[in-house]
Amino acid sequence: MSIYMVDNFTVQSGHHCLFSGLRHLLVRERPEFDKEVVEADIYFQSDGLNLEYNGNLCKMWLASQETIMRQFAACYGLHAQYTFELGPAVLDTFREIVRGNRAILIFMRSPYLDYHAVFRDGAEHNHILLLYGIDVIHQIAQVADTSFLDGSGQTLSYKGPLSLSHILAGVWGYAWFEVDPSHNPTPNADARFHRAVENIKRFCRGHILPEGRFQGLDAYRAYVADWSRLINMDPAEFTDSCKHMYYCLRVGGIMHQLDYFEMFIGKHRERVRDSDGMLQQLRVSQNEWKKSLYQLYKIGLSVQPHKLQPLQARYSTMLQTHEEWLEDFVVRAV
Repeated sequence: MSIYMVDNFTVQSGHHCLFSGLRHLLVRERPEFDKEVVEADIYFQSDGLNLEYNGNLCKMWLASQETIMRQFAACYGLHAQYTFELGPAVLDTFREIVRGNRAILIFMRSPYLDYHAVFRDGAEHNHILLLYGIDVIHQIAQVADTSFLDGSGQTLSYKGPLSLSHILAGVWGYAWFEVDPSHNPTPNADARFHRAVENIKRFCRGHILPEGRFQGLDAYRAYVADWSRLINMDPAEFTDSCKHMYYCLRVGGIMHQLDYFEMFIGKHRERVRDSDGMLQQLRVSQNEWKKSLYQLYKIGLSVQPHKLQPLQARYSTMLQTHEEWLEDFVVRAV
């Protein structure tokens, strides 16, 4: 047999490549959750809002992919299998998983994703796809990219072919899940909601770790404080750094967090006191962050480092406002 394909694999556009991908895999294994669980639930329940910053201005990313996989699996009664240390037989492994009628979450380096110019021509980033088919003879895989941004900031998706050679050159990790008969899902929606709230509380507390590492809100504070290092950069490095900073805050960072909060509160209105008031405040913050991110991008392109310090102060104020909103949210969550 040379073609392996997951049966009836349907794809919906999502908000973030990882958490949308996890929702697709959840619905495949436990279809009873399809109408009950939104992408934002998975994001908060698996501690996806907890980013880490280690002093590299070009990188602020998920604190732990492993923690996310474990928490997601524990919440929904799944057995998680994942690795970020790939061996030479990874294609054989992929083939066996797909032959078992399961899609695979694959962690990729973006330059190997040639189905859109934003990957072909842009800076290298981590990105996550669903692999659901393999054609060994023609050396083609079938993949689903449930969420990526084009050059104008529009969210797109893709379902179609990608060469196996590109996958094998760009993949740096993978995960897949199956129902764990010995472990039941978290018993009800209330329990899963409060699991999410506990992760939000942990994010608010923040963490200052050894070796100059920061997690939670402390990661955002340290990240913005370090922008003063850009002032003496040469023009090309300044522009590249601002682009990376924009990307880190826009994709998987604060903007995704705010969007997920809007989805989460909208889904659980009855569990958040004065949910309409909380959403109104949230939308004001979303607009402020969008405008400020656009300004950061423009400052980078036009190489105007003298404008960075006032913007840095503005970001610090917005983080303080967000912290106060988060503290209000956890009090109102019932």
